[in-house]
Amino acid sequence: PVSIASQGKSIPAVSAPPFIKAAPKAIPRPVAAEIALRKTEILRNIFFQSDSLVLSLYDNGQVDGDTVSVVVNDQVIIARQGLTTTAKTTTIYTQNVPGDSIKIIMYAENLGSIPPNTGLLVIQDGDQNHQIRFEGDYQKNSAIILRRKR
Repeated sequence: PVSIASQGKSIPAVSAPPFIKAAPKAIPRPVAAEIALRKTEILRNIFFQSDSLVLSLYDNGQVDGDTVSVVVNDQVIIARQGLTTTAKTTTIYTQNVPGDSIKIIMYAENLGSIPPNTGLLVIQDGDQNHQIRFEGDYQKNSAIILRRKR
């Protein structure tokens, strides 16, 4: 700090705070960023008849930190969900979906501590339950095709 003399009086200088450069902010990676670059394996075709389907997502086997995103007809409905023994549940209202089929893709956001990324998807269609075990990695997605029963 420097003092400034003004009309015989000494005024203490105000010291400027040190210049601190802010760390650059990390740009978050978009959810399911590389979905089009990965092969998508169709695991199963399932016929449904309800106006709503309840999807429940679990880790399949040992909980090891797997994280997935779920994409329905090119729209992310579950983003970066860590899989555990407790279900992450969401509902798809099928009357709002154009056409007679729904494509559900499970996208591995990571591999957990025990590759590949594995999970269990339970689809409740009225009184019917469908259990689908899936796996994915940085080269492959898993998918289910749901078709409206006529």
